[in-house]
Parts: sequence; structure tokens; C-alpha cells
Amino acid sequence: MKQFSLVLFALLCCFYDHVFAQDKLDGVYAGCEFSPSPIFGGGMNRRDVSVLFRPDGTFNDLLNRNDWQTNVSGRYTINKGEVTLKYTKSSSVYTITKYGSLSNYAHELFKLQGNIIPEGYYSFISAMGGGGAAYGTTYVGALSTQGLNFDGKGHFSNSRYSGSVVAGENVGGGSSSSKDGSGTYKINKGVLTLTYTDGHTELHSFFCDMGGKTRMAVVDGRVFFVDNNDNAASNNAKSSTVAKKASGNSTTADNNAVPDGKTLLLKANAAHGGDKLNALKTARLTGSVSGLKVVELIDIPNSKVRVEIWKNGKPVSVQQTEGNTGWQWSSGNKSELPANSVAEVKTALYTGVIGLRKSLLDQMQVMNTQKIPNNNMYTVQCKLNGNEYVFAINDQNQLMAYGYKVGDKTLFSMLSDLRPVQGITIPYREATTSGQQKLNIQYDNMDVNPVLDGQSWAVPAGN
Repeated sequence: MKQFSLVLFALLCCFYDHVFAQDKLDGVYAGCEFSPSPIFGGGMNRRDVSVLFRPDGTFNDLLNRNDWQTNVSGRYTINKGEVTLKYTKSSSVYTITKYGSLSNYAHELFKLQGNIIPEGYYSFISAMGGGGAAYGTTYVGALSTQGLNFDGKGHFSNSRYSGSVVAGENVGGGSSSSKDGSGTYKINKGVLTLTYTDGHTELHSFFCDMGGKTRMAVVDGRVFFVDNNDNAASNNAKSSTVAKKASGNSTTADNNAVPDGKTLLLKANAAHGGDKLNALKTARLTGSVSGLKVVELIDIPNSKVRVEIWKNGKPVSVQQTEGNTGWQWSSGNKSELPANSVAEVKTALYTGVIGLRKSLLDQMQVMNTQKIPNNNMYTVQCKLNGNEYVFAINDQNQLMAYGYKVGDKTLFSMLSDLRPVQGITIPYREATTSGQQKLNIQYDNMDVNPVLDGQSWAVPAGN
């Protein structure tokens, strides 16, 4: 045992000597940075981070540029296992982990490869929205998806889909488009060359990981994740087919007939649970995003919302509202939650499926109702306490998207994978955006009316 301990100690010394002696990096490191925001009502914020480090001490974090191989965003230094990225007016610090990744508070950058592409389907989802009655402009929301499928033998296929929702005082509509392609591909030192069957070519920066629980690639600076969810892909394909059929069967009479907005909302209430939804008091939701665990607690009677982000089994960030006040915690420090952040977190009580509770609908003022041409879907714009909310409802009375404008914060979210949970139909997938921040989140578990005791709302232990 003593000899084993000595050997282990020697190995650890060698490891730390190697880390602290390291003075340069070579290659691309990438990951996603997340910050808390209401999930059920507003999603989380996501920022894709990808950095090309060069042995000469320079780095580039703009891999979407045509000159990404030579562009210089700044310089970096390494000292005692810490990497400092120095920009013109700012800097950021990462710690080199024992696995060789770079860790910076609540996100981690992983070393990627640029000379091989593992077989798989890599997908990227984004959404955006803005405007509306509170702005005095038309409300616009959009969803786009992009997928790249590589067979590992030099052949690829891709698919792109985009859809939009438009609603305003004098305009209402929507559109969708899709584009597919295939051909052969080559990868060399991070340069991906796609040659399509019609002869044209595309060049992209491309780096990917070689394994692990979360498989990903960085294409032109955007993080794509390997999607092995065959059921989700099948459901999406079915939904697309149904949408096309519905579009083809729409009539002029249907386009001109716009039901009462409050009636649409009440029908959506019934479709998502009716009395069960109206009786909802508390909820606990858990989800996962790129290896991070997210937990949200909602207490409707007490107007309390809590959003936690976990990493490696420990909470790293918490935001919590209590009525019209709130606090935030990170890295062991607790501080007051700014008023605009309190309002944003509290949107969880008024949006999404929770926003369809009858007691809430009775208070909302319907401002406008529009039918999206060539699509069996309606948008209903409402106001409550000076804030604006938009609900998009399909011909089965299901909530398929929502948006809000609270203060200067705007968010749009597309919903899918609806599942019944104790009599309430809840979406398990959301594609959301707030400004330029986009996120695709998969929920793992949702508890209806759980008991939330004092410990559930406490500041993380040790603080």
C-alpha cells in the first residue's frame, strides 16, 4: 500500500509539473456558456464559445470569419495552470483541468480535432423574436434548424428549415421554407469542404470532439450537438408532413375566419389540462443543457420562482424571486437581484403553459388575434400589468410558441414534444431566444404540485 501511494504521488507530481510547465496551447477549444433565466417561462441564455489558440501566443475567437485561420482577437498567457486571454479592453481567465479542458466558472471548453469527422448527425437550432404592441411595431418570431449528417465515408447530407410568425395590428402571417442538399466532403486542418451534387462547393471551419457523453462540433463558430434521438427526429418529420398537408388544405374561408382571442386561449387551457392546470400551485422542472443540470422551482400562490444551474453535482448559480424582490447567488456570494431581473424571472408565472391558467386569462386583455395564412395556427397578443404576451395556438388548441416583452427584455420560444404529466400537457423541448442569445433545452423531469419546503428555497449550503 505504501509503495502504491508513493507511485500515485509521483504520478500526481508529474501531472502538476506538466500543467504548470505548460506555456502554450495549440488548437481549438469550444463549449457553451449558460446563464440562468426562467426555463418554463423564458428559457436560459446560451452563448457559444470557440477559441483557436496558436503556439505563438495569439488566439482567435471569431471562427465564422473568412480569415479565421489568421485573424487575431488577442494574446494569451499561461501561468501556474491558468490561461489568461487578453483582449484590447478586457480579459478572461480559464483554469486548465486535469483532463486538459479549460474551465471558467460555469462553463468549460473542450479540445477539438480538425482532421476527422466521426459519423453522426450534427444539429443546430436557433430562434428569435421581437417587436409587438409594447414596441408599437409588428411582432415577429422565427425558428431555424440546420443539420449536417456525415456517414464517415466521405459523403454528407444537410437540411435547413426556417419558419416565422408575424402578428401586428394590421398584419398577420407566417412562412416556412426548407432546403436540403448532399454530396461529398473533405476535412483538413479544420477546413471543411462540401462539394454538392450540382458541382458547387462550400468552405467552413469545422472542429469536433472524439467522444464523451456530450458529442459536439463547432461549425463556423456555432456549436452543433450530435442528435441520436430517433424518436424526436421521427416526430419532427411527422409534424412537418402534417403541417404541409394542413397548408395545402387551407381555404380562403379559413383564412378570413378569425375566432375570438379569449375563446382560443380558453380552448388551449382545456387542451393543456383544464381544471388540472387551473389547480396548479407548485412545480419542479429539471433539464440538461450540454452537460449542465438546470432546476426550476415555481410557487404560484407565493409568487416565488427559483432557477438553479448545476455543474459536477454542485450548484454554481441561483436566481430567486420572492414577490417583487429577489436575490442571486454565484461562487459563494449572495447579492440582491436587480429589479429588471426580478421581472424577467417572474415571467415564469405568466408565460408558456402556466400562462394559460384560467385565473390568469381572466385578467389578461386581448389586444389582437391573427391567423397565419396557409397554416392552421393563430397568434393571440395580450397585455397584463403593462407587459405584453403572445401565444401561438394550432388547430388542435395546443400551445406551439409564445413570446413576451417585459421592460426592455424580449423573448420568443418554440415548443415541441408535448407530454401529459399528471393531467397537464407540457412541452419537453423548447427552442428559445432572447436578443442574440439562443438555446435549445431538453427537459428530463417535471413534478406537478410537489411539496417545496424551506430548504428548497434556501441559499446554497456553506453561505
